[in-house]
Amino acid sequence: MATLTPQSHTASLASQAQASINPMAAATPPTELGTGIRYKVVVYDASGNYVTEKEFVYKNGETDGFQLNGGQNYTFVAYSVNSASSTPSINNGGTLAAAKLSGISGDLMYFKKNMTVSGNGVNNLDVVLKHQYSQITTKLDARQVGNISAVSNPVITPANSSADISFATNAITYNGPLSTGQTVSFTNLNQPVLTSSATQVIANTTTTGQLNLGNVTIDGVTKPAKIDNLKITPGVKYNLNLRFGPCRQDINPVPFSVKDGVTQTFTMPATDFGFVFDIYTLDNSFNLTINGTKMATGEIQFERGSSPAQNIRFADGTAWQDGTIAPIYNMKGTEGKPLVRVVISKDGTISMFGSKTAGGALEPLQLFNGNSFNKITWNTSGNNTVVASQLVLGTTYMSGFGTGKQIVTCTP
Repeated sequence: MATLTPQSHTASLASQAQASINPMAAATPPTELGTGIRYKVVVYDASGNYVTEKEFVYKNGETDGFQLNGGQNYTFVAYSVNSASSTPSINNGGTLAAAKLSGISGDLMYFKKNMTVSGNGVNNLDVVLKHQYSQITTKLDARQVGNISAVSNPVITPANSSADISFATNAITYNGPLSTGQTVSFTNLNQPVLTSSATQVIANTTTTGQLNLGNVTIDGVTKPAKIDNLKITPGVKYNLNLRFGPCRQDINPVPFSVKDGVTQTFTMPATDFGFVFDIYTLDNSFNLTINGTKMATGEIQFERGSSPAQNIRFADGTAWQDGTIAPIYNMKGTEGKPLVRVVISKDGTISMFGSKTAGGALEPLQLFNGNSFNKITWNTSGNNTVVASQLVLGTTYMSGFGTGKQIVTCTP
């Protein structure tokens, strides 16, 4: 489930023109502009000719204002990139008609106001700086599903590298479309909830925005994920919250350890989300029999040069002992980070995932070389019997953990 919720889209700057400038920044509700943030105020006369400009550093020598002619009309343009670095220079700033900011990639905030100045005292210029670009904070919530251990190449599209803004029309022109999108940054992995830093998106209004998370690894299983048809409006801050599901719990979890061809039988109660079989150590093949039906037509062989021949590999075509991945019997998995995971869904579909390194992320596996999965029957209203077995060829062992999976209501 995904929700995109607007936060706010303005930042106000209360200033005084002529005698002094005393800024306050705000979103909703108002918040003070950060200490040291630079902003610039530019003044044009009634004919649109440049008069003056000043750059200010918040809370650092801002007592100066502008000395202007009383009774005359002026246009004031204020802008900032919400940074302690120098504000951008104006292009063609001699006239309001031609003036613009070009190639702005920072957090552009902008304001324009026409005002007749009184010569009898201080004139207050109430500035509301409006963000010109969107900001999206993305939250991935996998509570009651598992820890999120990897998110590969997450991006938001459409996005551009920068934009120009015209002082005359306030119109924005977007530059340099980013073909791969704007990168979303997540830190502090291996938790059930991840929150990105705010992602600035420079783009025009769209109703077809997309968050492409690439491959997301949750509870050791890696799958692609993306959210389409996001409505994104320039100048709006959003919270994009994604809740992964279905939420589930373990039912009758049982550890196992077999060797030398001895089998182990699991009796599982009815579960509505199937069964998970995690393997921590393996040498070098196995099969499962579920309610009388073998999960694969033949023994699932992980070792190259053995008999039967190796018949399982990663979906990308790589395999154990292919020169890039070590033999599976030289690796050891742990709880939550198994070497191999078998997932039996409630409809009897079987999926397998494996790790290329000890403790690594699980990636999709596929059978080949004449082996294939059978469709099995998983009982959702009665007990299920699962038998783990191995063909004996030299050293033979397997250990891990098996559990039924029950769907539960997600907590808020």
